[in-house]
Amino acid sequence: MKPIETEAHKPTFWQLVFSQSRANGAPYRGEQLPGHNWNWPTNTFLQRRLREVKWYNPAEIAGVN
Repeated sequence: MKPIETEAHKPTFWQLVFSQSRANGAPYRGEQLPGHNWNWPTNTFLQRRLREVKWYNPAEIAGVN
């Protein structure tokens, strides 16, 4: 009888990546890794600050002085 595999015993996405890394001496099987969607962070402090600076100083940002 095969034991039931639970989520706790499954390696994470990054554990799979590093365990299959050529740097670790393992053959790389990137095509077998699960898909992973990632989006750039939005509305960060730096993005808000840049919008604020552009709003108050549009000519200075464009290089017109």
